[in-house]
Amino acid sequence: MDLSRYLTDPQGPLARIDGRIKTVLLLAAIVVAATLQQAWLALGLWLGATGLFCGLRRGWRDLSRRLVMPLGIAWVVLLSLMLTQGTHPVWQLTVAGRTMRVYQEGLAQGLLVFLRIMAAVTLAALLAFSTPMVEILATLRCCKVPETILDLADMMFRYVFILNDTARALKRAQLSRLGGQASWSRRMADTGRIAANVLVASLDRSTRIYKAMLSRGYSESSRPPAHFQSAIPRRDLWLGWIGALLLLMLLLFTNTWIGPHHDPRNHQPHGSPLHLSGRPPSAG
Repeated sequence: MDLSRYLTDPQGPLARIDGRIKTVLLLAAIVVAATLQQAWLALGLWLGATGLFCGLRRGWRDLSRRLVMPLGIAWVVLLSLMLTQGTHPVWQLTVAGRTMRVYQEGLAQGLLVFLRIMAAVTLAALLAFSTPMVEILATLRCCKVPETILDLADMMFRYVFILNDTARALKRAQLSRLGGQASWSRRMADTGRIAANVLVASLDRSTRIYKAMLSRGYSESSRPPAHFQSAIPRRDLWLGWIGALLLLMLLLFTNTWIGPHHDPRNHQPHGSPLHLSGRPPSAG
């Protein structure tokens, strides 16, 4: 199996920071992103993470591929909240006697959740592209994360490549037998067979690898040697403290910020909401 195609060489200022600092800060930033109470703060954190990702000198395709699936989930959450949560409609559409309403409270809540999801996923992609997995696991081990969780994460990370390599081999075998020129139903059936064979072949290979590890002295109670052999550089340590202070200020600010706040539950919005049915909307 050729692992060279999975290797990346992070570039830019962020890639030169100690892996322990990056892992702790970016994981903490993900937690902060999930607790923000203002949409504009979540938007700012998302844009900041995107800017740092651009500093890695990678193409937009790498980030967009990681955001496709979370973006679809975020849109579903946004639409679900804006159409079901709230009491003050801001827009409505009547089709065939059925009325769909967009509520002010649901729109605000859905937009906040949408931005939280996108900010957290972008931060996770930033961590993955700027820090080797070995350094992430070593940092979590220094933070006293349970060994069982780390071993599972390590095995999953390694076996993903085995699964992908097995799928590529089976796909090439299918194409060599003119599987790509068959009908649509035949291709779907072949895809199902490939998926089943990939799982069986990957399980068989993982069993052989585990037996090889046992023959070389592996045990569940054994601890790997320390990955980090030197202390954190002073410059990176100062950057870590500054980043932690910024995250703490952001977390305190989002929970204590008092500004011009309009509670739609206590005040009826001014003006008549936009509707396409020809009748004034009623509270849903």
